[in-house]
Amino acid sequence: MRAACPGRRVAALAIALLLATTAACGGAPGRVHEGSGPADTPEAALTYGTGPVRDPSVTYQPDVVIVEDGPRAIRSASSDGLTWTLDGKARGAQDVRPGKVLYATSRAVGRVQKVRRAHGDVVATLGPVEFTEVFRDAHLTLDQDIDDGALHYLEIPDLPGAVTVPADAPANVATEAGKGVAKDAARDVPTTARTIGRTSVRAAHSGRVGTVVARGPDRLAAAAGDTLPPARSSSVTADLGEWKAEPYRSPGAFGLKFNHKAAGGLKVFVDFSLKTEKLHIRSDVRISGGRVADGATFAVEGIKSAAISIAAGAANGVIDNSKIRAEVPVQMTLPIAGTPFAFSISWKFSVATALGGNNTTVTASGEWGLDGAIGMVNGAIVTPKLSVIKSIMDSITGISVGVSGIATAVEFKVQFGVGVPAAFAGPYAKLVMDFGVTNGSALGAPLTRCVGATLDGKVGGGVGVSVSAVAMAALKKVLPTMKFELQQESLTPFVHRQQTLPDVPLCKS
Repeated sequence: MRAACPGRRVAALAIALLLATTAACGGAPGRVHEGSGPADTPEAALTYGTGPVRDPSVTYQPDVVIVEDGPRAIRSASSDGLTWTLDGKARGAQDVRPGKVLYATSRAVGRVQKVRRAHGDVVATLGPVEFTEVFRDAHLTLDQDIDDGALHYLEIPDLPGAVTVPADAPANVATEAGKGVAKDAARDVPTTARTIGRTSVRAAHSGRVGTVVARGPDRLAAAAGDTLPPARSSSVTADLGEWKAEPYRSPGAFGLKFNHKAAGGLKVFVDFSLKTEKLHIRSDVRISGGRVADGATFAVEGIKSAAISIAAGAANGVIDNSKIRAEVPVQMTLPIAGTPFAFSISWKFSVATALGGNNTTVTASGEWGLDGAIGMVNGAIVTPKLSVIKSIMDSITGISVGVSGIATAVEFKVQFGVGVPAAFAGPYAKLVMDFGVTNGSALGAPLTRCVGATLDGKVGGGVGVSVSAVAMAALKKVLPTMKFELQQESLTPFVHRQQTLPDVPLCKS
């Protein structure tokens, strides 16, 4: 199927985004040709996404090249999710050209940067596109519970910009993504809390930072063993330098665990979780004439609480301190058969330790109730009300000869859309939670032991590409001819709390 004629006037389709395997509603099904690629399995749709919807009420932009057969046409994808090898016999594959927008599956949509033919197949490298660069007319509606048991884990081993230098890293830190990355990271989220109590994390930090991961040059063909792994039902642990991260789901909960490898002097473990009750997505987004209409809605409902558990220790005090900001290269995914979209949950986190003195430890945990939706409703950001279920102040403990602390932030993002794994486009909602705790010096215990905590919560939402500035810098490094400008995103705060105990001048000085 070719893209719809730009002069053709059609009513926008109300697409019921059903989270189940259904046939394409309306229109003719995709043509099945002989000799389709090895990706002709249900697992292929989980990994590569579903094909374009076949309905005359969905109008694509005139430069969109539709490749038939959905995941059947995919031979392989590179481990960064940017280079896709297509069956050269699939209808539309021979029309793929640099500058066109390729649409093969919901996870293989992007502006073609380079293309070549190999053994009869078409190998295309894609850059990000805006949602309205793909669709000219459509109406996206959804009112659906999410079956967390149906979600699968998709690992993107070489996700561009997976690990980034913190905003307050030393200016002379060298990174693979160039000198501008540290400056760009200052505009990224999540942001590590600047202070915890009255003690600055930055002041106690030794200067050890993460490095930007933008592995390898632009690949036009995936090398053996360097491909996108198949989606799987069990959780995946991602290595991020000296850190590891593991997104997880269980009945009634989504979470992210991340920790510092125990081989060195620093040990850190953080477990952030969102408890849910009938997680529900509500969407009403209209696209007309290549523009998103005012008053769009995309909201996530059913998040009942947020909880965090923190444990950190340093054998050698200050010299063991570390910090990192990372985009977890593992997404939770679900294809939506019969529609041109995939469902995706992604995570980011940051952490900075400020542990002073040998054999220092800090532990803390807390839980907060969240009442209300997150995202946008009728074009306005909506935020939940917060209540305390378990105070983190009551749990702060540990041993230190100096004031010590840890600051961490986690971002949880839900999105429907199309694109490449590093730059998905479509309606989205995100929740960002910042936490910081301090534990006073044991030397001050005869007088008093001071503890402090901060909590900040923010919500974001919109329709389009939601990608960090650092990931964009990494993409530009890998795709030097890419022309794509990142729009600044703003987050709406819904809570800021800071407390120090006991409430005496000694702890506030």
